[in-house]
Amino acid sequence: MKLFLREHLSFVIFSLLQSFFILFVCYLYMLEQKLTPTPGIFAYTIAVSFLLHTLFLAARYLRQRENYEILSLDNHDLDLSIKTFSNSPLFEAFQKTIHKQYHLYINELQKLRKEANDHSLFINQWAHQMKTPLSVIDLLLQNYEVETETDREFVNSMHEELERLQHGLELMLYSERMKQFTHDFRVKRVSLKLIVHDVVHHYKRVFIRNRIYPTVDIAQAIFVETDEKWLKFALSQIVTNAIKYSKGENKKIIISAVQQQNQVALTIKDFGVGIPKQDIGRVFEPFFTGINGRRFAESTGMGLYLVKQIFDRLGHGITISSEEGKGTKVTITFYNVTKM
Repeated sequence: MKLFLREHLSFVIFSLLQSFFILFVCYLYMLEQKLTPTPGIFAYTIAVSFLLHTLFLAARYLRQRENYEILSLDNHDLDLSIKTFSNSPLFEAFQKTIHKQYHLYINELQKLRKEANDHSLFINQWAHQMKTPLSVIDLLLQNYEVETETDREFVNSMHEELERLQHGLELMLYSERMKQFTHDFRVKRVSLKLIVHDVVHHYKRVFIRNRIYPTVDIAQAIFVETDEKWLKFALSQIVTNAIKYSKGENKKIIISAVQQQNQVALTIKDFGVGIPKQDIGRVFEPFFTGINGRRFAESTGMGLYLVKQIFDRLGHGITISSEEGKGTKVTITFYNVTKM
């Protein structure tokens, strides 16, 4: 009803002005003919005009009421809505135009989705194909005979660059998998200590090369409900960040877990450069590198963003606290945990 009145407001105003103009002309004519104007004639004319316009608008509204109701609703099914317009050449023409535009939109959307799926498939296949030559290079480096200090520096440098490539491939691969997250995760009860040990062992050479010593303090009895693969990837991102910003002599990374009632808090604490206050609130934003990212020139700005997305979808919490020059602490909270 409101939409109908808004559309016909200009018509109502025009009709009123027209009626008063006709009455004014009639009044002038009667004065010219030296006739005495009577209020009853004017009142009768106004009443008849008002009645006729009201009947016209009422009939028009009743005839097109369904169309106006459809346009007033917050429809989620556009195709269903445009098929119900009727009883008006204007609405029927509007229906045909919208119907054509809707199908053009659907076709374009399907085309874009196909292109996105093809691109995602290519990225996944390419990433998996790149893992094979990287594994071969890693094997060759392990069997490389180190005879001089120069050879050792060469091997260490190659290992470091190889790990960067592997880390970059994993980041790209999992960022693509995030698009199909609902089809690529399986929640089950897992040992938190075993998962953390697997992550630490995977980066054993990185710890050694950067002279960083990890300490794991997690009770064997702590189990959490999560997806093992996604949790390992998220922990890998946090651990590699802790290593990257903690390079130096005798630095430590402490990984501990505490269970309280139905929650488990997993903490990864480093003693590196820390995060500046102006950056701490933006570390989960995509492509945000901050001051440290520009200083170390190794940050993509996607690692912690993906970590936050993963934990949000798994139903875990994550917080970061840091003090510049003293280190950073990342806390992951697992909810609804039952004791063994």
